[in-house]
Amino acid sequence: MPAKARTPWYLLLILTLTLTGLSGCRGAGQAASDPSATPTATITRTPTPTQTTTPAFTITPRPSSTPTFTATPYNTLSPTPEPSPVPARPAVLFPYTDTNGKTVDWSYIHVTQIGYDQFDQVNDLWAFMSFQLLDRAIYHRNLDFLGETITVYYLNVAHEFDGEMLQMQLVLGGTPGKGVAIEDIPAGGTAYVQVQLRESWQDFAPYVTHRDANRAYEYRAESYPLLFLKDLRALLPTLPDEVILLADHPILFPRDDWPQIKLDMSRISYLAARYQPFFAIDDYDRLDDASAFAYALRDHILAGSAMPAGLYAYSSQTLIIIQGD
Repeated sequence: MPAKARTPWYLLLILTLTLTGLSGCRGAGQAASDPSATPTATITRTPTPTQTTTPAFTITPRPSSTPTFTATPYNTLSPTPEPSPVPARPAVLFPYTDTNGKTVDWSYIHVTQIGYDQFDQVNDLWAFMSFQLLDRAIYHRNLDFLGETITVYYLNVAHEFDGEMLQMQLVLGGTPGKGVAIEDIPAGGTAYVQVQLRESWQDFAPYVTHRDANRAYEYRAESYPLLFLKDLRALLPTLPDEVILLADHPILFPRDDWPQIKLDMSRISYLAARYQPFFAIDDYDRLDDASAFAYALRDHILAGSAMPAGLYAYSSQTLIIIQGD
């Protein structure tokens, strides 16, 4: 064969490679379009669950902190009838001032202790209050607390709120049992009340009296003796017409003290009797809040708010009896 008619070998090689590539591409295209071809498995990823955390500020709040009070229905109480009728004998007011120059009349209230919580709100409040003695008897009623019945002993008194005399019960103490007569009270703290009898010429310093009367027993016994309730009952009819009662007691208690107060109330009946007017107690005998009376009295003392009408109970941890001429 002549030299110029030969096809160079390298041209043949290029042509062969080109035809092979075209054949491969056609085969791949046919496989892709062939419905009988086995499809390549496709991995479908399941989304990982995303935990939604509720931010702290979206927590559904508890009901409004503004307390809704159910007042203890003191206005439904009535004194237990005495064996013989007790005649009314209202005490007569006489001119008297305390050491601060404040007139001691039927509206007299003097704060003897005050404290504040971390929110700068009053949570510890004591006061001396004056009372008009309406007769000369000691009454009793029954209080159910922690499944037990306590006989509560009190005086029939009145205090002036905003120019109006409101009848009140001045609680002296209590003892276990229902309707226990004073002479049947067992020996012990429930039979006593802390009393001081003064004359009209003697000074009355409310803060100093509060301080000294609440010192350890051995340091106050002589000045602020404990008197049997039966002896106080015998003393009342002998008092003159001109007489003023002054009672000092806590009205609001720091919440940190409530567990101990509940424990004391469960063990000591006279404390249960005295503390009960100042607490709202739920159906399970838990100290749920301060009572409506305690809050109303706080607002009256500190802000001059009007006291709602009703028959209320105050208590006496220290009772001062001031006799007129």
